[in-house]
Amino acid sequence: MELIAKCVQVMQTGGSDQWDEHYPNREIISLDIERGNLWVCEENNAVAGILVLDEHQSEQYGKIDWTETQGPHLIMHRLAVHPEVQGKGIARRLSTYAEEYARQNGYSSIRLDTYAKNTGALALYPKLGYDRRGEVTFPGRTANFPVFEKVLEKHGNSEA
Repeated sequence: MELIAKCVQVMQTGGSDQWDEHYPNREIISLDIERGNLWVCEENNAVAGILVLDEHQSEQYGKIDWTETQGPHLIMHRLAVHPEVQGKGIARRLSTYAEEYARQNGYSSIRLDTYAKNTGALALYPKLGYDRRGEVTFPGRTANFPVFEKVLEKHGNSEA
């Protein structure tokens, strides 16, 4: 929760209302942990970043023109990097982990959304091979949420 509090502080100082005291809160993070969906990246025995992976798509995703229509799809939520270690490749490492996890578990794509005011994420995801597929809106937010997708290569058994 300390990592989230620090991220909220930095976001709000930078003019972003993506996260606040209501989201993500202790109850949401506790559910992520209980469900086994929260992954942690540690640096020097401290939590450097977190990531949630599950199959829960927001209903707003239904209006997006996805490239990969055959599932299952892994959804990336709540990627956060502690402000003290931002810029050191933690988000890239967490994203790479998500892709490896998705491939190992038979997912056809990874989908995610990020806040239109989150310039770091908007720059990062295209560099990692994610295609912007549209935008969704969520109640109570002043900006839209660009939606991204990365189609994963199929690793089938080919006979030579």
